[in-house]
Amino acid sequence: MKLKVTIIGGGVAGLAAAYDLSKKDYDVTLIEKSPALGGLASSFPLEEGFIERYYHFVCLNDYPLFEMLNEFDMADKLHWVKTKMGIFYDSSLLPFGRAVDLLKFPYLSFAEKMKFGLGLMAVKSQSEKGWLDIENVRADEWLKKEFGENVYKILHEPLIRHKFGDYADKLSAAWMWARIHRIGKSRTKILQREILGFIEGGTKTLVDEISRRITANGGKIVTSTKVERIVHKNNTVCAVEANGEEIESDAVISTVPSPELLEILPDVNGDYWEKIRKIESIGVVCALLLIKDSISENFWLNINDSRIKLAGIIEYSNLNPCGFLKGARVIYMPQYISSDSPIFKKSSEDIVKEYSSYLKLIKPEFSDDWILKSFVFRDRFAQPICDIGFRQLIPGIKTSMDGLYITDSCQLHPDDRTIANSINLGRTAAKMISK
Repeated sequence: MKLKVTIIGGGVAGLAAAYDLSKKDYDVTLIEKSPALGGLASSFPLEEGFIERYYHFVCLNDYPLFEMLNEFDMADKLHWVKTKMGIFYDSSLLPFGRAVDLLKFPYLSFAEKMKFGLGLMAVKSQSEKGWLDIENVRADEWLKKEFGENVYKILHEPLIRHKFGDYADKLSAAWMWARIHRIGKSRTKILQREILGFIEGGTKTLVDEISRRITANGGKIVTSTKVERIVHKNNTVCAVEANGEEIESDAVISTVPSPELLEILPDVNGDYWEKIRKIESIGVVCALLLIKDSISENFWLNINDSRIKLAGIIEYSNLNPCGFLKGARVIYMPQYISSDSPIFKKSSEDIVKEYSSYLKLIKPEFSDDWILKSFVFRDRFAQPICDIGFRQLIPGIKTSMDGLYITDSCQLHPDDRTIANSINLGRTAAKMISK
């Protein structure tokens, strides 16, 4: 008789786990609360195609993604682009993606520029575990030491404040190291622009193919259904309750954020669960605008201006032209906020009005009539706050409850949630059940 495995959450991690288990002798059921699969990588229809709710890009070292694309004979769907990065500082929009851009940057002395450049090279050259030595060091202290006080003030502090707000002062240096290291690996030469990738058709292409293979292998996918409770007895998983019905389960993989997991599993205690309860998260509100013309030639524009509350302005069309949009441009504008922020309750109209006003600071000729369509997406648990000593709180994939496994972006520390990392998490959970 086949062992029954229920997977909670139809994001990339859940899909990857379901796919691997469906290839083996398991009875797999995946349950997703939303109508669309993909989680934070899900897409929605726009014009004659689909676009992702949140921006995604591929780096040169996203090996788990490459492995899956090769397995699906889809490597030709991955396209690489030499992208440009900019910075908006002191009311000036400047290029900031290459060594020559740094040398021309007027707000740092030559000595500061050299220290900054050498610091970047040092981080890039370190091993994947180079962050361990600085895990218990505050990000601001490490950045000031490695790159200089003025560099930190102009380049790093605004970005950290925009990302973490009041939590910025306790951020671990390990998190910042990982950001620099990953992007650094997307350059093969120091004088080269970043090389970033995108999947033809967006992440929906991958999500659709994984889900197709799951069902072809006999797995079941249920959408628009919220799991209400994980049923357990004597510290062993028995079932999952959804729509008032219990789905018998020999094993359960939860891929939803830890705060959501605790809502459907409130009566658990012990060291494993107490650590999870201590993990704090930040949320995100992201406006997606379809506009008539380009804001800049940059894919990623760092915002180092206190007047603008965004973590960046991502002109996705400078990575993926999205031909079905017939020349219209896609702009993502994310604002990271605390999970209980009242901003989540603001109307989409007010958010678009505020965020689009920032575009006028960057490009004065921008006007509201440039906006063809606008959308606002919200997620209360976008990312864990990786403070000092965070590694001590990270839960294992196998929980203290028999038959229950979890994947959560906190387990990626110090890396961020990416398509590649999510694939790896899901496949790792599937392997643990297979063993």
